[in-house]
Amino acid sequence: SRAMVQRPEIYFFFIPLTAVTLIFYAKILYVLTRRRSEYNSIFYKLIRTQALFDISYVITFMVYDVPQDWPTLRPFLIGLNDTIWPQLFYGQVYGCCNGQILGVALNSVSRMLLVCYPGWRAAKTFDSLSFPRVILLHYPFPIVVGLYIYFGQRPSTFVYIPSIDKVTRVTPLEFVQINSDITAAAAVAGAIVSSYCYIRVLLVLRTRPFRSWRKEASMYITSFILFISLCAMTVYYFFNWFYSFTNVLYAMYLWRTYYYYFSFTMSLLNPWCLILTSLKLRVAVFGKFSSKIGFFTRSSTQEAIEVRKSRNETTTVNPSVI
Repeated sequence: SRAMVQRPEIYFFFIPLTAVTLIFYAKILYVLTRRRSEYNSIFYKLIRTQALFDISYVITFMVYDVPQDWPTLRPFLIGLNDTIWPQLFYGQVYGCCNGQILGVALNSVSRMLLVCYPGWRAAKTFDSLSFPRVILLHYPFPIVVGLYIYFGQRPSTFVYIPSIDKVTRVTPLEFVQINSDITAAAAVAGAIVSSYCYIRVLLVLRTRPFRSWRKEASMYITSFILFISLCAMTVYYFFNWFYSFTNVLYAMYLWRTYYYYFSFTMSLLNPWCLILTSLKLRVAVFGKFSSKIGFFTRSSTQEAIEVRKSRNETTTVNPSVI
């Protein structure tokens, strides 16, 4: 169909991948919540708080963005203009984006503290924060951003744009600039903080024999991928701000059409990173048979022993925390 031709990667890749990922994510969250006494480091608590932003974003995308490709659904979207939904979608997307950025930055800080300063009281206190306190640390800023957009700005509307031949959300330009400024600043700050943290981690690991952290190498790689996704978000919001500032609206609407390339990477990475890098969590999610499948047997027997021995999973020799 014409809609699938416009953005075929959504229908043949992102939607199937999202369906599988959400199933894995739900199972992981069930395991982390039910066994929270075992998975009690701030790393896993941040996974649980981050999940709200990851999951709600991809669901919202499917509800209001995918129908924009289908001409038969244009009346449905335009009919939402007299309701709360267009502005609610808009505020929710920006709130989720800022929540994801903050989550990546907080996780970077926690990794640096535990790797570089394991004896510090601040590192131990940060890692042992209760789940309600992690929520208080993670949620206020993105919630404030979302509420400001919903209550403090003129509502967005769905409008047909002939130049791109689709219905898209149109927001007053001054608010696009404000929201892009806020999110771009958050993304840049998060990228700078994360860069500093991972540089410090790498400098510490350079002083240790490779065999002492060889089993964690894949986890450092996945952490770096999350950091790269944060950098990609920074690039997106910079150009979004630039196009709105220079009033090149055609480019801004076209650029926004491919926002999912940047946002889906950050939203869908967490469950896959956990499954690929934690033997203990793989077994909890897939069952014991996963340890016998060729792909999953890359982790050594010693890794499994270390995972079982580590109650809190907060040291660099534990492959479940980086």
